[in-house]
Amino acid sequence: MKAYLIPGSGEDLKSRDYQAVLDMYKGLGYESKFIPIDWKYKTIDDWLEQVRSKIPKKDLVNSLLSGFSFGSIIALAIAAEVNPKRLLLFSLSPYFKEDMPLPLKYEKWAGKRRIENFKQVSFNELAAKIKCPTLLLIGSKEISKYKDMNHRSTEANKRIKNSKLIVVNNIGHNVDNPGYIKVIKKELM
Repeated sequence: MKAYLIPGSGEDLKSRDYQAVLDMYKGLGYESKFIPIDWKYKTIDDWLEQVRSKIPKKDLVNSLLSGFSFGSIIALAIAAEVNPKRLLLFSLSPYFKEDMPLPLKYEKWAGKRRIENFKQVSFNELAAKIKCPTLLLIGSKEISKYKDMNHRSTEANKRIKNSKLIVVNNIGHNVDNPGYIKVIKKELM
């Protein structure tokens, strides 16, 4: 089975140790693949189109699809179109229609055009379409620092049938932390 990993906003394979996550997938028998995203001057519609062009639907149906932060938004939206075998959402970002308006610092960071595009993406509609087993992970340090991210992860666990939310102790916004990877591995075994 293939395992796909979509990175966080503005990141590529070398931005953090995504290779450690891919190696963990490989060690569990998955054919792991990093999905690079061209982030610059793009919106979520553009990012989704990039992923659609890189993962054939027939491959996606029998795969494990994962994403980190903004990558988890993309993974969720793609999974709502073609349910994979399993969906893993790491540190799900709160940039959906239901999360608006965002705090001003988030809006400034994302930019007006992206924010307008995010306002069209309904978390509730996407969540209702997810039928595959879904694992949500969030670091315990993210919960206190990013209350909106905690809210989005909690809501995802409530709204996505067949989902499980795990809080990874003593970890922040850091999917490549060995403790985070250890929890992912344990859940996949």
